[in-house]
Amino acid sequence: MKLSIKIHKIKCIEDFEINLPIEKGLYAITGQNGSGKSTIVACASSVFFNLPMKQYFGKTDTDASISFTLGDSHRSWKQINGNWQKFSEGPAMNIKGFFEGSLIFGNRFKDMTYDNINNLESIKQDKLIAASDFIRKNLGLILQGNEEYYEKLWMVSNHYDKFKGSIFFYEKNGKRVSQFHMSTGENLLVSVLNSLYIRNNDRASLLKPCLLFLDEIELALHPSSLKRLLQFLEDMAYRFNYAVYFSTHSIELVGNIKPSNIFYIERHADNTMETINPCYPAYATRILYDHTGYDKVILVEDDLAQAIVSRILREKQLMNSKLVHVLPCGGYMNVLDLASDVVRFNLLGRRSSICIILDGDVEELVNDYISKKKISVNVPLNYLPIPSLEKYLKNKLVDAVDHKLFRDMNDYVFHGRSLDEIVQEYQKENTKDNSGKRLFSEIENELITLREDRNTLIEFVVKYLFEKKDESLDRLTSFLCKQMD
Repeated sequence: MKLSIKIHKIKCIEDFEINLPIEKGLYAITGQNGSGKSTIVACASSVFFNLPMKQYFGKTDTDASISFTLGDSHRSWKQINGNWQKFSEGPAMNIKGFFEGSLIFGNRFKDMTYDNINNLESIKQDKLIAASDFIRKNLGLILQGNEEYYEKLWMVSNHYDKFKGSIFFYEKNGKRVSQFHMSTGENLLVSVLNSLYIRNNDRASLLKPCLLFLDEIELALHPSSLKRLLQFLEDMAYRFNYAVYFSTHSIELVGNIKPSNIFYIERHADNTMETINPCYPAYATRILYDHTGYDKVILVEDDLAQAIVSRILREKQLMNSKLVHVLPCGGYMNVLDLASDVVRFNLLGRRSSICIILDGDVEELVNDYISKKKISVNVPLNYLPIPSLEKYLKNKLVDAVDHKLFRDMNDYVFHGRSLDEIVQEYQKENTKDNSGKRLFSEIENELITLREDRNTLIEFVVKYLFEKKDESLDRLTSFLCKQMD
């Protein structure tokens, strides 16, 4: 299930709609500066958090609004006569979460005034209580790789009414440091861990969706700490059924999240916006992540293409004495755009070369796109022996059933609902599905319940292709052999 969000006339966003999955896991909302990421995250968090709307969004048009749909439940914020009002329709929208916002509006700074800072330094020990070991140990583990790094962690007692929120102190080597004198990373993370601790203890039912929105959390964290934070949050997501959303520019973050969970926000010259999902890290970051010391870079559309090309390279031993990188970019337009940037700005350096391999059904579209956008892509280009994974599965499982592939997938993957049942339900809907995406969505939903993913299907398809020894696979092999010379 997905949470549908519509934003109308909020800050830089005129009209925008996005559908966010609520299933447990890590997700990224990314895009260039000024694309609207932080605004989207703040708006999304208002589904469960009563934001001070004027404070967060400033002056807005008199008809500004944010609306949400989850199943049959509807919730919205609308500005009426200069005031924001909340409306609900249908059954109650059972959804929880928390929001850690920007440096200005983040929870960690909401009590910061000079008077409060001075008061903290003189606060007596009897006004403090021991903070949870969950917060103390994970603060040390994530920031320092040592869960006992912070010897003691205190927080201001709830009975001390000078502060609205939770204020922390840590003690190390006999010295006490208040939250407002902690490093930015410590300050940020202690608030996140506190919110997470509260939410963990509030999970009466793990069936209720819970969304955690973290806006540009990487700004204050070292890459090694960020990597440990990702591992920690992934564990929390699967233990407590959290969908964790990062609004981010970070290569470390985006590179560790699967493409289906990356939402790239693109703002066009006419100020309209679109969401690219799935999105591959290379396209989201617009650089060739890892490093630029490759001898050969092969740009492909997706993980199926990556698996096919990588298998040919291994079987034909084409990577001997070479450093080769097969890089999925998501969609033929993304591949061509990135290839154009690589050539124009010499992103790979002089020692490296690139080639392109696209899905087998886009050749005419590619020629039109190159002509229309006047792209100069003077690099070798070839095509896979098959179209996209979605189209391929629709063809082999529905249109012209390949009995062996169908039977193998049914026997070895679909141990809950059978593949026969999924296909029958799909055919009953009787709606056009030329792209195969509707069928794939049905299959993917079942895979989620089985704790499997798209890679399981890719393994079956690649195995089938190489056992079949298709002629077109030979043509692609010859092309790769030539490029690796």
